[in-house]
Order: sequence, then structure tokens, then C-alpha cells
Amino acid sequence: MLENAGITTAQVMNLLGIKQRRAREILGKMVENGYLRKEGASRSTIYVNNIDLKEDNQ
Repeated sequence: MLENAGITTAQVMNLLGIKQRRAREILGKMVENGYLRKEGASRSTIYVNNIDLKEDNQ
């Protein structure tokens, strides 16, 4: 994630060798906890690093 501008559900599936449902669950938790932010919708959804914003809020 830190090496790329963002990541898709399909990339998470491939990197971790998991199914789509689990990948979405992981990404959703990361958004919920403030590590990522979701941009776009449906097939064009990308998850981008949100750590800088989280550190600013603490």
C-alpha cells in the first residue's frame, strides 16, 4: 500500500490469496479504522493511504 497510490479489491485478493468477500472485509475495516480512505464507486473503487490524515487528527 505504501509503495502505490492506491489498491483495488482485486489486487488485495491476488496479493493475499483470498476471496473477494474477505478482501472487502479487510479493506472496510481499514477504512473504518482510518488507515485507508475509499475513492470512487463500484468497479472503479480504489483504496488510498489515509495514514497522514489519521496522524494529523491525533
